[in-house]
Amino acid sequence: VAIGLTGIPVLESDEMRRSQSDMSLASLISFGGVGLLLFLGFRGIRHPLLALLMLLVGLAWSLGYATLFVGHLNILSVSFTAILVGLGIDFAIHYLARYLELRHKGLSLRPALLRTSWGVGTGIVTAAVTTSLAFFCATFTSFLGIAELGVIAGGGILLCCVTTFVVLPALIAIADRKL
Repeated sequence: VAIGLTGIPVLESDEMRRSQSDMSLASLISFGGVGLLLFLGFRGIRHPLLALLMLLVGLAWSLGYATLFVGHLNILSVSFTAILVGLGIDFAIHYLARYLELRHKGLSLRPALLRTSWGVGTGIVTAAVTTSLAFFCATFTSFLGIAELGVIAGGGILLCCVTTFVVLPALIAIADRKL
């Protein structure tokens, strides 16, 4: 005798469990792919690792934000981690590229960090705010799944921007202090 459950609640539970599993795998693959491209693009390991660590902090803060403001993930909003991996790393790439350019020109650590934040700060913040606003506009839809994704992804983008100016310079200062 085989006993099974059926019905809409069971199907929804199965769909959610499967989508969470698939998005976890997709997020790991995207994180690994982004890391590989960073290692190749920056031709090194130290600074790309710092960018990835900053991204992990941004993702952790975003998960906390999602828990605080929405309280759960749905079948659509579960995809926000893969979205943030792709969009959140952009800020670190711009920051690191400018910082390394200034260091190669001979600036010491602290002046290079200050000039980097000052020089690329406006562009990074503008990109974060405009992208975040685009996601927040999804909250005006009547479909709850899309609205929740908009809230989570919009806030996550802003948090990744904050980590770019709070976490990344601190990590760079620690990693490059003896260079």
